[in-house]
Amino acid sequence: QAGVPDASWLAEVARGACRDVGDVPIELLGDYLPLLADAATSGREPAAIELDAIGFLGRRAAESGVSAGSAVQLYLSAARRLWQQLPAVVRSRDSEVVRAAAAAVLHVVDQAVARLAEGYTDARRQMVRWEETLRREFIDDLLRGDADVGRLVERAEPFGLDMARPHQVALAAPAGQLNETESAISALERAVVQWAGDRDVLVATKDGSIVAVTPADTDVPGPRSGPTTLGELMLTELERSSRSRPWRVAVGRPHPGSYGIARSYEEAREGLTMTIRLGLDSPLI
Repeated sequence: QAGVPDASWLAEVARGACRDVGDVPIELLGDYLPLLADAATSGREPAAIELDAIGFLGRRAAESGVSAGSAVQLYLSAARRLWQQLPAVVRSRDSEVVRAAAAAVLHVVDQAVARLAEGYTDARRQMVRWEETLRREFIDDLLRGDADVGRLVERAEPFGLDMARPHQVALAAPAGQLNETESAISALERAVVQWAGDRDVLVATKDGSIVAVTPADTDVPGPRSGPTTLGELMLTELERSSRSRPWRVAVGRPHPGSYGIARSYEEAREGLTMTIRLGLDSPLI
């Protein structure tokens, strides 16, 4: 067959697929359904430029906050509905024709979903790199203490920091080069958040050490049998996660405001430097 004589039914297939996965934007389907219909009726494979367009749709899905699972389910649901609702005029009683059409459709689904996922992954990777760049720049300015205060307060909001609260800074240095993975840093951040009972927490790496910023006016929840200070908590978590190396943790005093964070960081850094120079064995300063 030369093609689908009436493509209006594809719009209903698209709407039904979007409903199946929770009303994701119908625009994410692009020309995917016509590609499937062409494959079913003529066996035509998608051109490279058509697959590139689907990869772009994967990027759009990531940038618009649609989950990868929802995007893939949208394409699978659309394929299922299309196959079930192919107009009778493009169906055949010949089993060989039907098998060939099914194979062609499945081949397009496989290519399209792979390109969709590839575009989604590329976009997420780029977004993560960009967010990490913003995070590192913010931390550098925050700990340096000489950035514009108004702008710093504005930049702190996405990271959940309330600059009006007093904060304290802890600095953890390993014996040797720091080669902790992002998963280890994330695990430490979760432990600090759980311990402090507050989302106003920031954990990152800087100059070969791990820095933790927490509010100083938060009551420590839970039983007193565990760590009762930020320094004790960090030391416990780091020694548990990397038993092969000793750690030193220095904690600055709490100070209010954005400049207070920089001041607390300087105190922690000076304490850590002095301990190393004097050759002291104390793991917690």
